[in-house]
Amino acid sequence: MSKSTLIAQITDCHLPASPHQEYRRVNPLQNLKTLLRKVKALKPDLILATGDLSEDGSRVSYDVLQELFRSVGVPVLVLPGNHDDAELLAEVYPDSPVDTIKVTRHGRWQIIRLNSCLPGKPEGRLSAKTLTELEKHIAQNTQNPLLIALHHQPVSIASPWIDKYRLFEAEAFLQLIDQHPNVKVVVWGHVHQAFETDRKGTAMLGGPSSAINALPGAQKFTPDGSGPACRWLELREDESILSGII
Repeated sequence: MSKSTLIAQITDCHLPASPHQEYRRVNPLQNLKTLLRKVKALKPDLILATGDLSEDGSRVSYDVLQELFRSVGVPVLVLPGNHDDAELLAEVYPDSPVDTIKVTRHGRWQIIRLNSCLPGKPEGRLSAKTLTELEKHIAQNTQNPLLIALHHQPVSIASPWIDKYRLFEAEAFLQLIDQHPNVKVVVWGHVHQAFETDRKGTAMLGGPSSAINALPGAQKFTPDGSGPACRWLELREDESILSGII
């Protein structure tokens, strides 16, 4: 029997081109380095990086990110966030989604990555093409447990400062996962806090930022003093999942 797959979800790194530039009064490069040391000790099977990996969409920031991720020594799956340059990110990581879904297989599980970004806008949307491809793929793989990853939250997390920039027009996406019980988990970044809820048996999980996080429920961004963090997920062969925060 294949073993379970252990994932480290890294998100919202906000790396700038300059290693000295701050993001919300912290150094995102140093915070990511600190967090990745803990991630490496976890010995994950892969890193899933769910967007806003760069603050400025610069090639320099992506080169630095690639070098840091390489130090963990495991495969890296990425997708863009609203601060990223989706096409440039896909040059550095050629499997990063731009205008099509990306699927990888991990034992019986499949991880499906989506691009939910709108160029120049903080909120997100899934294109008609993406939704059509996603629906077709799910329907053709009903025997496999699925994890879907995107950047923007498809449900409200009750934090007004970031919920105004959620995934807009999310109803079609939510109806799709409601109809398919093999969609076991949906993960996202963007929200700068850990978030967990259940939707008709599907785990809905927001990941915290490697740079700086916000107190839940805040009207405006209010720093959480607990520091940089990431989510881990274990995809088990019995189709269950375990998850926690580092």
